[in-house]
Amino acid sequence: MGNVSRARALEVRRVTTVRLGAYTSSLALLTALGLFFLAGIRGIESWSWFIVATLGGMAGVAWSIRSALGPDVVALEPSVTPAPPDLAPSPETQSHPDEVNYLMALRHEFRTPLNAVLGFSDVLLNGIDGSVNDSQREDLQIIRGSGIRLRILLDTALDLSQLAGADLRLDTERVDMRDLVARVAVEAAQLWSNKRTARCTLTEEACVADVDEARVRRSILILADFLATEHRNANIQLSLAVSGEHLAIEVSASPSDRVALGAIPTPAEALASEDAAEIRRWPVAVTSEVIARHGGSLYHGDAPARFLIRLPLQSER
Repeated sequence: MGNVSRARALEVRRVTTVRLGAYTSSLALLTALGLFFLAGIRGIESWSWFIVATLGGMAGVAWSIRSALGPDVVALEPSVTPAPPDLAPSPETQSHPDEVNYLMALRHEFRTPLNAVLGFSDVLLNGIDGSVNDSQREDLQIIRGSGIRLRILLDTALDLSQLAGADLRLDTERVDMRDLVARVAVEAAQLWSNKRTARCTLTEEACVADVDEARVRRSILILADFLATEHRNANIQLSLAVSGEHLAIEVSASPSDRVALGAIPTPAEALASEDAAEIRRWPVAVTSEVIARHGGSLYHGDAPARFLIRLPLQSER
């Protein structure tokens, strides 16, 4: 009983620490944005201090979380060994339900300030609080794009944890895939700060699938962003077509003069690798697993570099 009470107290402490850190960082960031874009503080020196303060705040939050997950917590929880490449769980490797719940709470606490940053960025970009010049608009687009990317990484990290513990549950519904792919193209432009766009080609045939809309949309966006990062001068193209009893969603980069991906790793392989380039591919690895859970498959090729998602097609009711 003593260990249980102690564990609960530590849980309260770490959740409180994360919540306080997230809200404090959000308040500081929004205050800084207000000073820069409303009070007119936009000098080089001011931007330097802003960047230093932001990095310092992020480091402080990371240190607080690390402190909240200190040795006392580790001593109370069973050790977790890395999952095998196929992510087949065993009693020794399954994630504890409390760990998954904690990650979900952590995602919620970070998504709340992130949504505020993204929301107020859109307010300023739309001129609701007054006009902004071209330089300010470019800065705001970068802030919004960085926020979108961070939100994607948070959600993907939770999926990775749930895959390792065999806890991933899909919230499927019938979705018009033409509308979904079109929305991904718009969100990709926001992710890349409107400096690049994703061209979109859609079939006129009915394209309905039973999918977890949020996860599939995020998966396509991750693949598009991966190709855009690997091939910075390439045009990104999204296309949707019907192939037999399957939907074919292709994400391609053209021109592309080099191989972007040798083989799609499993999440465990990506995270266990000592190669930094391989580790950066873990979102693609998670995407491959998510597509497989939908009864689909993910392929990739080169010349041009591209990904192909195949998902079961649902007949219209």
